[in-house]
Amino acid sequence: MQHAAKLSEVNASYVVLMVTSGILAAVAMLTNSIPVLIGSMVIAPALPPLALLSFAIINRRPKLVRKGFVSACCGLTLAVLAALVTTWLLNATHVIPKETNLLNKVLLDERVNVGWYSVVTAIAAGITGMIALTERKTDTLVGVVSALALVPAGVAGAIAFLSEDPIRGWGGIALLGLNAVLIVTSGVITLLVLKPNVEKP
Repeated sequence: MQHAAKLSEVNASYVVLMVTSGILAAVAMLTNSIPVLIGSMVIAPALPPLALLSFAIINRRPKLVRKGFVSACCGLTLAVLAALVTTWLLNATHVIPKETNLLNKVLLDERVNVGWYSVVTAIAAGITGMIALTERKTDTLVGVVSALALVPAGVAGAIAFLSEDPIRGWGGIALLGLNAVLIVTSGVITLLVLKPNVEKP
């Protein structure tokens, strides 16, 4: 739990990585670039705050619940705002022609609609994330799964709002919220199963 708390600190590194992740995710969505999207997820430290929430709930630590919640909200908000500014700048400078339909992108359209694939991804992220952090497997890339379930949905929603499509915009935000809840919930269940091996406060 202390390891997750340390990784959830809202410091300069956390802020820069979340902002950069949002920028790259926006570029990936607008260009339908899967490699860039994967790159944006690799650098996003989106898992630790949600993992901290799961740990704190299990151990009944309200202060750490608040810390994890604030850190997660701060990081995801920064990523979404960075994506919003990036998209606006690319449009304003005509790097992306104004007449281009920003929403007519496969990667983006997949992330403004709640579907079973997103549910499965979020649950898998919660389970693998808890196991990785509990066993200190920091050399793995399980955090990428969490970032994939979170950042793109928020970024897609932001781009949709910028394109004056509130229905898809709220769809992206709803998917982001659902995935976050599922990650925390599956994390709690995983910790209950692994309770004898969970780090004590």
